Amino acid sequence: MPYTNPTMVISDNEFPPVQGGGSLLLAWQVRNRKVLVIGGGNVAAGRILNLLNADAKVTVITPSIGLHPEVHHRILKRQVTHIDRNFRPSDLEDPDITMVLTAIDDPQTSTQIYTLCKQKRIPVNVADVPPECDFYFGSVHRDGPLQVMVSTNGNGPKLANIVRKQIAETLPTNLGEAIVKVGSLRKKLRKVASASSEGPKRMEWMTRVCETWSLEELCDMDEDDMENLLSHYAENKVMTYKELRGIPPPSEEREVFEEAFDGSFGWF
Repeated sequence: MPYTNPTMVISDNEFPPVQGGGSLLLAWQVRNRKVLVIGGGNVAAGRILNLLNADAKVTVITPSIGLHPEVHHRILKRQVTHIDRNFRPSDLEDPDITMVLTAIDDPQTSTQIYTLCKQKRIPVNVADVPPECDFYFGSVHRDGPLQVMVSTNGNGPKLANIVRKQIAETLPTNLGEAIVKVGSLRKKLRKVASASSEGPKRMEWMTRVCETWSLEELCDMDEDDMENLLSHYAENKVMTYKELRGIPPPSEEREVFEEAFDGSFGWF
């Protein structure tokens, strides 16, 4: 039976509405995991780069004839393992395979691969065939540790690319650097407050740092700033950038100015 509480009155606008038909967007960790890419064309080149950026162990199955120049480059640089032939069902026997991506101009073989993957419970993506995809690739903006993905849930990949570019144009150019500094501060904080009971306080304190400091200030943060910030963690205080650098607020700056110049020199 559904839970009901006769004393509780809930408005329809109190909680976000459910919007079905979307995808569960995740940052899938494939570092050091084996991934098969079947195909060697333009689409495969993009898939391979995405996987290498995520530190996956990529195996490319495709004949050497007709390779895209980028795929050929990855093979020559030994950034991927290359199997120089067409796909065989036995290629899926390896239990270490984490996912399979197909990017070939052969609908029948692509469907065969999809069916075999489903039987073996291996997540699979068949390029340009949404019904045969367990997941989609979005259009990604990358700036250091920052990754922003736009997905149209298989409806319009090109449109996702256009939207992604427009979003990227609105972001500060130094955003990735600011995130690196925040990550460094978090690691130092974990050493200062390593107890598991400190978890909620650590999260709340870091949130306040991100809300108090501007992106430009976070980019300018140095080791001394981090140590000074952390010295006030025990008292649950977040010092501002200007406080740490000894920069007086605008009101104090004006008071100093007025005290130094009383108008006798024609300043006012």
